[in-house]
Amino acid sequence: FGRGQLGRGLLIGLAKESDTSNPSAAAQQPSIGRARSTAAPQEAGVSAAATPGPAAPAFGRGISAFGRGAVPQPSGDSAATSGAVPSAASTFGRGFGRGGVPPAAAAATAALPEAMSRMSVQGAPTQHPAAAAARPERTRRPQIGRVGPEDKTGKTGQRVTVGTNFLRVEGADTMVYQYSITFNPSVDSRMQRDRLVLSIQDPEFQKIPGRVPSGNSLYTNRPLPRESAVYQAASGNMRVAVQLQLVGTATLSSLPSVYNIIFRSIQARMDLIEVRRHYYNPHAGERVPGHQMEVWPGYITSVSHVDGGLRLMIESSHRVVRSQTVYDLFQSVGTSLSNMTDAIVGTSVVTRYNNKIMRVDQVETSMDCTHTFERNGTQMSFLDYYRQAYNIEIQDPQQPLLISRSKPVRGKDGKTLEQRQICLVPELCYVTGLTDAMRRDFRLMRDLAKFTKLSPDRRLMELRKFVQTINNRPECRQLLDAWGLRLLEEPEVVPARRFVNERVLFGGGGRGPFAPVPVGQTSEFKRALADNRVLIDGKLLKWLVVYPAREERTIASFCETMMKKCRAMGITVAQPSTVALPNDSSGQYQQAIKQHFTTDLNLVCAVFTSQREERYNMVKRLCCTELVVPSQCLWTKTIGDPKKMGSVAVNVAAQINVKLGGALWGIEIPYDRFMMLGIDVYHADKARTTSYTGIVASVDQACTRWYSRVATQRHGQEILDSMRVIVQSQIAKYMQTVGAPPNVIFVFRDGVSDKQIGEVQQQEVKAIYAAIRGYDPSYRPKLVFMVVQKRINQRLFLLQGNNFSNPPPGTVLDHSITRPEMMDFFLVPQHVTQGTVTPTHYIVVECAGDIPVDEIQQLTFRSCHLYYNWAGSIRVPAPCQYAHKLVYMVGQNIATEPAEAICDRLFYL
Repeated sequence: FGRGQLGRGLLIGLAKESDTSNPSAAAQQPSIGRARSTAAPQEAGVSAAATPGPAAPAFGRGISAFGRGAVPQPSGDSAATSGAVPSAASTFGRGFGRGGVPPAAAAATAALPEAMSRMSVQGAPTQHPAAAAARPERTRRPQIGRVGPEDKTGKTGQRVTVGTNFLRVEGADTMVYQYSITFNPSVDSRMQRDRLVLSIQDPEFQKIPGRVPSGNSLYTNRPLPRESAVYQAASGNMRVAVQLQLVGTATLSSLPSVYNIIFRSIQARMDLIEVRRHYYNPHAGERVPGHQMEVWPGYITSVSHVDGGLRLMIESSHRVVRSQTVYDLFQSVGTSLSNMTDAIVGTSVVTRYNNKIMRVDQVETSMDCTHTFERNGTQMSFLDYYRQAYNIEIQDPQQPLLISRSKPVRGKDGKTLEQRQICLVPELCYVTGLTDAMRRDFRLMRDLAKFTKLSPDRRLMELRKFVQTINNRPECRQLLDAWGLRLLEEPEVVPARRFVNERVLFGGGGRGPFAPVPVGQTSEFKRALADNRVLIDGKLLKWLVVYPAREERTIASFCETMMKKCRAMGITVAQPSTVALPNDSSGQYQQAIKQHFTTDLNLVCAVFTSQREERYNMVKRLCCTELVVPSQCLWTKTIGDPKKMGSVAVNVAAQINVKLGGALWGIEIPYDRFMMLGIDVYHADKARTTSYTGIVASVDQACTRWYSRVATQRHGQEILDSMRVIVQSQIAKYMQTVGAPPNVIFVFRDGVSDKQIGEVQQQEVKAIYAAIRGYDPSYRPKLVFMVVQKRINQRLFLLQGNNFSNPPPGTVLDHSITRPEMMDFFLVPQHVTQGTVTPTHYIVVECAGDIPVDEIQQLTFRSCHLYYNWAGSIRVPAPCQYAHKLVYMVGQNIATEPAEAICDRLFYL
């Protein structure tokens, strides 16, 4: 429910659900060998045994009674502990859903009804003194501050009408009664806890129509007869005592997260399967003809307060599940540990017997299906467990087990606690997702696109079908009625704007300094790239081509074609020096490049006959860090097709011109001395122990010259100091090129989630200001800092008559579905030919200097046209994409910071 809601009208706090993927008091890892395993079965597999660790903290994430601090114990389908049911009374957490039962509060349980009577449902919440005393200090996540003008809507552009994937939610402001839940024996699985609560058959409990469980909390629209009660519940062979304790009350409108819990409960009643907070329908899965896989349709939903009011966002989603089991995969790749690890570790699998998806972290060859674990006080093998619990006979008892670990959690002392792990049987696990080889398979991706890339009309049809299913199913309709909610069937249609008559500037040649080219309806200008002269000539005067000797004819033909294209594009080019290699080994390339390198060399061009990552990495590392010369790597399969050689030569010539410091085209800038920066972060490994932050800045008035720097951080290291130093050096570089520092600076920050926006505003914006002050204390440029979010679920559809289609590039929406607490807008950046276009979400976290909203939006759109690897607009502003390419090359290929002397060119394209 988010941190900080307590200060925004939240009236109650409660114990957050216990998430089996995030236990904070981790179990001791059992020894793994041929002796008996002490693993306990779980809903999605079998969990490794646990022995209680150190005493849990008194409150919050370390709650020992329930919640995130629950210590998993071995038992049947869920972890269990013996003994009396602990008190379920909860004190107020740090926001809705953060409470718990500290030991200090346990003694004050009897006083809670009195405290509850003192709590007003309309006023601020009241805490019990013992609970307040036991509550530890915690660092609050920074809140987002509203910046910019009060009216965040622009006026410039052509008026259009767009549909959205938002539905209006209407209804009365119902009261919410929240109860903490305690299970005896305790239950680890959140899904199992929800099922147990809903299975309570007591008449007084069944009289409450709006029962919505969520982990260790229950929300109702009416109060139970008693503030504290114990009920009996059963699920399969499990019998537990469920204690419900009233925690507090509030109005539904003050708790937007409860809306999401209600709609998740509705989807569960629609027989959909929850996969990482989204819901899919495995029963409606469609097989992809010609491929061993099927596609599960599903939905992503979210209820939130937007500028237009309370809205439900619905987005179609899909999950690819292969018909191949992990066991079959192991047979195809080989059963050595290295082969099995490479094939499956890091991917997700689905267990068909309960339709749960788990991530595989390890292949454990020292354990197999004959190993035993403790269940209900007796030892049971994996073979017997699956036979009894699911009526499944495992065919190969000697197959190794898969290990799925919970996400790492940090304790109060900041140390990472031991992770809980679940054991899975390869024979019962089906592989999900796509491998890199599959993504390169054009035929497969084309066939998959028929199921996953939905047109706007079909996407809206799925949206309407979702709403009709809710309204037509009595159990779903009953839950909505209980909470006084009504869901409109038609998506919201709102007015929007579109920027028109945009153009890019090529070199004019003899016609003048510039040749303006309209970008048109699709914002693409591929033809103009070949027909016009470049804006700035990079001058390819001395270059080296290294290639295998057997490709002599192909290389000669391509070099001749490329030089013709260069001259037509206004790029100065000389005949290259060529070196034919006896073979294509990495050592041969390295030796030849070093032997023929001279300090006046402009470019090294390496031609490969196959794609080998280690050879490519060697060339890039050698040229970027040791020799300090731009490099171009080509594949003979790409340049060897005579029918495509001309278009390929144009693209290669354009890329080489940029790497030499030239520019292909420019955009119109309305400000004198304008600068834009792009920031992105690359995590070099899955554990995120090493990260690279890339900052790319334009250092001339036309935004055609770029200065790129990288900072390396270890895990937990702040990027603020590096950011301040780099930005200060980029301002100095701008001063060196233009003769004066920039008057206006636009910063585009990519790779930021909603939870991190406040931190970016509080810290990174300050780092930019520190860089400005460090350059000159009297320097006061206008600054706009925007967070760029491209992986979003919001969709826009252009309404034309009675039909919907994709809106054209330049369409902007800055009201209705935007957030009331911030200055933000949605921009359709590019043209798509298949499926539905995804807008990009821009959140302005700093706006100093009274820059008009229209100019912010229009300059943002124009900046999407400056990426020189594509003659058209892209999803994000060009400096963001440059920063992404920079840190990806550094993290993936050269694994170190490039030489500073090469950073004034786009060497990483």
